[in-house]
Formats: sequence, C-alpha cells, structure tokens
Amino acid sequence: MANVGMARAGRNEDGDAQIPASTANVFSSLFGWRPSENKSSSENFLTEAFVYCLRANEKLCRTWLTKILGQDVDCSGIEITTRASYVDQENATTIYPDIDARGTFENGKPFNLLIEVKWGAPYDRSQVQKYDRLLKGQENPYLIFISPNAMDCLKAAQDAGSLQSRFQAIRWDQVHSHLTAYSQHCRITRELGDFMDQQGLSAPKPISSTLIDEYLAGRDLLRRLWRYAEKLHHEFKWDFLPEIYHSPDHQSVRDQFGRIGIVFTPNGWDGAISVGFLYSNHDHKVRFADGSNASVDLMMRIESAPKAAGREEVISALREVAPKVKTAGGAVHLAGDHGNKNRHTLFIAQMSLRDFVQGNGESEQLRLMHEQIHTWSDALFRDGRLAEALSHLAR
Repeated sequence: MANVGMARAGRNEDGDAQIPASTANVFSSLFGWRPSENKSSSENFLTEAFVYCLRANEKLCRTWLTKILGQDVDCSGIEITTRASYVDQENATTIYPDIDARGTFENGKPFNLLIEVKWGAPYDRSQVQKYDRLLKGQENPYLIFISPNAMDCLKAAQDAGSLQSRFQAIRWDQVHSHLTAYSQHCRITRELGDFMDQQGLSAPKPISSTLIDEYLAGRDLLRRLWRYAEKLHHEFKWDFLPEIYHSPDHQSVRDQFGRIGIVFTPNGWDGAISVGFLYSNHDHKVRFADGSNASVDLMMRIESAPKAAGREEVISALREVAPKVKTAGGAVHLAGDHGNKNRHTLFIAQMSLRDFVQGNGESEQLRLMHEQIHTWSDALFRDGRLAEALSHLAR
C-alpha cells in the first residue's frame, strides 16, 4: 500500500508550494505506472499526478476538498492514500480504491472519502457499490466518481439514491478548472494543468454565438466542431440508426465537402449517413437553416450515387416519412426538392447551430445536438420501411 500523507506545504525560492522530499517524490509516485508492453497505465498515472498536486499545493487541496465535501476542511491532518487495498468481507474479495482521503473538517468532525477515477474506461456501477460498502459505518462517508465522459457522469449521478455514502459524479474538465485556478504559485500544478489540456481533459469554452460570428470572419470554430464531432462519436450511443450502420469499422469522423461530422457507411458507400456540422454549403448546394448562405448548421444527411440501384425505393420511403421528419424541427429537403441541388443528397435535415449554444455549456450543447439527431432518426426509421430500403441500396 502506498500511503501518501499530507504535510503542510513549504515554499521554494520561486514561491512554489512544496513538501519535504522525504514525504513524497512525484517521480517515485509515477514510476510504478511507467509504460510497458503489457499494460496501459494512463488512468493510474493521472491519479498519482493529481494526488501529488493535492499534497504539494495546500491551497488547491483545501479549496477542492471543501468544494466537493461542502464544508471547510482542516488540511493539517489529511491523509491521502493511493493503491491501498481492503478486504470486502461481504464478497470475500479485495478492493483497491483509486484515492482514499481521511481527515477532519474545521469543526473537528472526521470525514472519510473514497474516489473512483476513470480515464478511457467506462462507468462501472459495481465498483462504486463496492466503495460504498467499504464506507459503511464510517462517520461522514463521501464517495466521488471522476470521469472525462459527461454521459458516464450522468449515469453515475443517477445511482446516488441507491448508495449510503454522500455521492457525486464530476468531470475531469471541472477538476481542471479548479486546478488551474490555484496553480499560480505551484509549478507542478501548472504542469499538470498543461498536461490535462494536451490530453483533452481541460475545460474549453463551449461554442457561442460570438464564436460562430468570429468563424464567419475566419476564426477558430472548425477546431471546436471537430472536437464536438469526436465527442458525439465516442461518448454517445448511435444504436437508434439501422443495424447496417452499427459496425465500428464503418464509422469515422471526417472533415469533407464543407461539413465536419460522423460518417456511417454500410457495406458500400451508397446509403451513407452523415451527422454533424455543415459550415459551407458550396458542395451540398442547400441554403442554411436560417435561409442564408453563410452560417453553421447541425445536419443529418443520407446520400447515394444518382444512378444507384434501389435509389427510387429509398426516395419513396423518404417521401412517406417526410411529414413526420419536418415536425421534428429544422429545414428538411429530399432528392428532387427545389431547395436541394446536390444530386447525391437523398435527404438532408438542418437546424441552426445557434439554436443549441445559447447559454449552454459544452456537455449540454452536445446532449441537445444528439437528442435532435435522435429525434430526426426516430421519425425516419420508426416504421422500418426506410431502413429496409437502405439495406437493399447497400447491397
């Protein structure tokens, strides 16, 4: 067991907070998780680095624990442990909490905190339940789940009512925001913040109407759209699309033809579905949802070669469901429509990106976008006829 006790921080000549070398060493802490051919230890690496910063930067430790526990914390006697092991008497197994923190509040009452860390792995309810059993009978038990995946945090939060501990789920970008706010006088904290930013664990600004306007003047929106497309692809489920689009081998995020998004391809290219962001209408040859030729839209598109066998069957099925799709919101065009001048487009639905960004953070924006695409998809595929026609087109 690696016990990492909290000591009051001193200062070096640069004003950086530090603790005695005899108490801990960041390189020793991380060495056990060095890369090798047989293991990937990024999650453990991040855990050790974060714990080290909590120990090295007393102000960060005090303010962060106070924030997540909801009471002022006395840092003088805190003990933070990583790689501890405990016996689960109920199931006769060993449990290894990622982080174990024990100390007292300013009012003198003790607290016991266990933290489950995720980076690259999905939420596991059974792990949280095991942690909860370990805390049974402890005074002021707290349980925290940290993940970069907003949907996993939402799933975890929904389990709070079934746990005895005081439980909450937080995202790594929220941790990053707090960490960078208290990094001014601690070099190792600044470096961890930079590392998290490089690894996509930081808290970037969400898309705003102002940013959209700046992009139209030649600025930075495309990079954000790519990030959003990647997060939509990897953090959200797409099983509401017909089965022929489910294979991960036929899904990819692409920037092509004036759009950035996820492309779902069946066995061939005909019948491909694209969902994402239309930022140029030069190739797609439709007006944006606001009627202009200069905007950014959330979009969903189905395409095929103009002479593909089975194309007319797909168009016929689309015409039947088109009224329902139009009630789902946005601008909708089918093959042959006056507003659709791209011969490859069988169907396209668009909604201005501005409709999703007003006053929302990144996670909420992504949820609303995914929900809208799901709504379009439900209207398209609910009766099964379009899915059947597309399966014939894809042969």
